[in-house]
Amino acid sequence: MTATAILGDGEELLQICFVTHKLEESAAWFSQLTGLPLPPVSYAADPDKAQAVYRGGPPRIGCRIMMFHFAHIDLEFIEPGPEPSAWRDLLESRGPGFHHLAFKTRNLTRDTAALEAAGHPMLQRGEFQSGTGRYAYFDTEGALGGLIELLEFDRDKQPQ
Repeated sequence: MTATAILGDGEELLQICFVTHKLEESAAWFSQLTGLPLPPVSYAADPDKAQAVYRGGPPRIGCRIMMFHFAHIDLEFIEPGPEPSAWRDLLESRGPGFHHLAFKTRNLTRDTAALEAAGHPMLQRGEFQSGTGRYAYFDTEGALGGLIELLEFDRDKQPQ
């Protein structure tokens, strides 16, 4: 029996993410484990550019990021800022560890509606610092032990 997919076009898995209190320490450990060089630190979009929404309100949130690139997937470490966010909430409730799986979507509106219809409300969304797309996190903790993130890139976006 084949299950019906919640997400539309067989979206591609792009990232596995872990949250941590100590970004450089976690990334250094992973670098030693894999032999990969330490990636540069990057940051979430400036709050004015991000236009983030967290649990329905407009927060001023931030995080620091280090991303390891593999052939077909990225491994991301995030250290959230002190303010409430999807990153901070999981870190505070469970400690460092798995945060989300990120999928590329060509239609964030459609896939948001599908996830919400399946009982997984959107927790947080925002724009990329680069201005080339957007992200959204969905509450799948009960089903997955973490969140689902959808990443929509302007270059791949389907017309609405």
